[in-house]
Amino acid sequence: MENEKIKEEKESFLDKERRERAIKFLIVSLGGLGLNELFAFLSLLVLNATVEQDPVISFPVTSSWIIDIHKVIIAGAVAIIFVMFYNYIINKIWTYRKQEKNTEFNNIHQFIKFAIVGAVGAVINLGLIQLFSVIIGWNDYLAFAIGFTVSVISNFIFNDIWTFNPKFGKKRDKVKD
Repeated sequence: MENEKIKEEKESFLDKERRERAIKFLIVSLGGLGLNELFAFLSLLVLNATVEQDPVISFPVTSSWIIDIHKVIIAGAVAIIFVMFYNYIINKIWTYRKQEKNTEFNNIHQFIKFAIVGAVGAVINLGLIQLFSVIIGWNDYLAFAIGFTVSVISNFIFNDIWTFNPKFGKKRDKVKD
């Protein structure tokens, strides 16, 4: 009897609607991956054309440790910022459309949650790349694929249960069409 209850709880977490959202989230994430590469390429192109010296910024963190921020890091950061906004907007209007139809969210708070989840996902992604590529010595591209896949899954789960969950919004008086 208890095993049936556990099985029902597991099945209810991956119900039809959540599976549909997961597929949409993956599609948006893959589009974001492509846009990330495009924005990083364009940003690096602009930086290489306008800034001669690399590293762009050097600043001391302690008396014996200096961080050099290279053009490629700046280009990557620019790409991440643009893609984070893209992912938030597309997920809000497509992936989580049903939640948005019945529930009103504070967009600023919701975006901050989305950004926090994205930052955690980036740490997971980079940590797995470090583990599989640098520590274990697997192929870099395999490490990238594993990091991306696990971070998309974790981002979906956290966004689904926290960022876009109707429990954290205000029930609409009138349902949108």
